[in-house]
Amino acid sequence: MKSFKIFLESESKQENQTHELNHHTKGKYTLHKSGDYHHAKNKYGEVTHTFYKMDPEHVIGRLSHDHDIHHNDSLKKKVDESFLYEMSSSSINIHRGGFNESMFAYHANDQKWINDEHKKAAFHHKEQLDKYDPLEARRQNDRASAQHQSFVEHAKLNGYSKIKAVHLTAKPGDIEKYTGIKATQQENPSDVVVHFHNKPKIAEHGYLGASLKSSSAKKIGFHNGGAGSIGKSLNIDLESEVKKHQSDFIKKKKLPTVASQAASKVAGVKETSTYRNNPTYKEALSHASMINTKVRDKLHNHYSTMKSNDLKEHMLKTYVKASTSHALPYVKTHGTGGHEKEASAHTEDPSDNETYHALKDAKRVHVEKSAGSLISVHADGKRMFGIQVKHNNGPLTPIKILAQP
Repeated sequence: MKSFKIFLESESKQENQTHELNHHTKGKYTLHKSGDYHHAKNKYGEVTHTFYKMDPEHVIGRLSHDHDIHHNDSLKKKVDESFLYEMSSSSINIHRGGFNESMFAYHANDQKWINDEHKKAAFHHKEQLDKYDPLEARRQNDRASAQHQSFVEHAKLNGYSKIKAVHLTAKPGDIEKYTGIKATQQENPSDVVVHFHNKPKIAEHGYLGASLKSSSAKKIGFHNGGAGSIGKSLNIDLESEVKKHQSDFIKKKKLPTVASQAASKVAGVKETSTYRNNPTYKEALSHASMINTKVRDKLHNHYSTMKSNDLKEHMLKTYVKASTSHALPYVKTHGTGGHEKEASAHTEDPSDNETYHALKDAKRVHVEKSAGSLISVHADGKRMFGIQVKHNNGPLTPIKILAQP
């Protein structure tokens, strides 16, 4: 079989626009075909969805069914039953998902196991799948291969190329362990993170995550960054005042001079009745709330001095399409078929959402203070999302700035 590297180095096929589509609020999309791939682009010309080995009707059906992006002629058409069957069968048990993730990482890693743990996990999931259906592992591997093709093609079109390393990141804490970037599973549902040598110009790192299973309906926060990195991007100091106030509190309470040790001392002993439930901790919590509000006020004051277009670009790049060192961008990649039916895959950009379009199209963007340490971001008078300043893990820990719906 021809390797994917050879495939990428082969002569590229000409891209042709095949369909015009529409979303009721986000506007016009176009569908383009290039070889085995279909690409959907939004009205800004950005590639938002990449499909691998899907026929046009299936592509249009998926865009309509999943994303309310309709072809004029298909608005009243029913998505065929096989498509719906594939959609329902994507809700799979833990061994299907685990094996699919393992094999996606295997294909992304140039068809090599990352380590012994990776290999053992894959064989364990396969053993369980074989008891259920001897062909299920084959289906999942076929899908994983197609998902890898779709993911890499989508990444290439958005400025990423030449894979450097592959990491399995489905377990809590794995993203930070392998990338150094703090992100919870709620903030970033990446099952696998791929590190690319080459990255987009606006990105400060080459990491791109792949979410290989359907996310819940729960809204996911889309930014979790440090006050230092935000302040640096705005050329303002958000950290010095924090450190001064924390240092004053540490001296007043005669706590250890190292902030992390002071934070631990204030919180108390875990699994005891006084853990985070003692007078000093309650006082520290009130002190932290005061610091959060001061940082929020300084950030809000700076945002209020920015021109509307500059503020818009900052909000888009920093929060909505976060791509700097404090964030880890990811895409969702869904595979179908396999074995009896040729596998196909679809990769989508989760940041191509209504918030992004509303901000991008807005004539005026402004911010307002909200309760506590919150800032609300408005586009043409409508609230888009909130920005919250908070301590990362309780009093005397670093300050974080989060964006959430």
